[in-house]
Amino acid sequence: MLDLVLTLAVIALAAYVLMPVPSNSLSQNDVKADAVRAAAIFRQARTDAIRSRASIDVVVDAMEGLIEGSGEPLQVHEGIRLVWSTSNQCPVDAGRRALRFLPDGRSCGGVLTLAGAGYATRLRVDWLTGRVELASQ
Repeated sequence: MLDLVLTLAVIALAAYVLMPVPSNSLSQNDVKADAVRAAAIFRQARTDAIRSRASIDVVVDAMEGLIEGSGEPLQVHEGIRLVWSTSNQCPVDAGRRALRFLPDGRSCGGVLTLAGAGYATRLRVDWLTGRVELASQ
């Protein structure tokens, strides 16, 4: 009986030592996934502006890595850098620049770059049509 317990203890110890450690490092897939989620927030805000016939803002806090639209906000993965540029026509909310979608679907236009893990992707919102495009850099 004792030898069975010792055998199980040795197996458990070996399994613990050989078990892969989950990585907390950032991957290109994390950057891509956050870019897709960010694009969804912008597209949803545009749709909501058209449906509600009211302006909808998407606020990007590049320092905090936070994107807030008409739905649930997105906190990007730690290590992803946001670079956000908009036209001077876009509103500023508490020091954070917002992209406004108008009831007809147009916007003030902007470009959001998400970069990390040696990879970058650009989200562009056309000012005339409000179209949201994703492109790798």
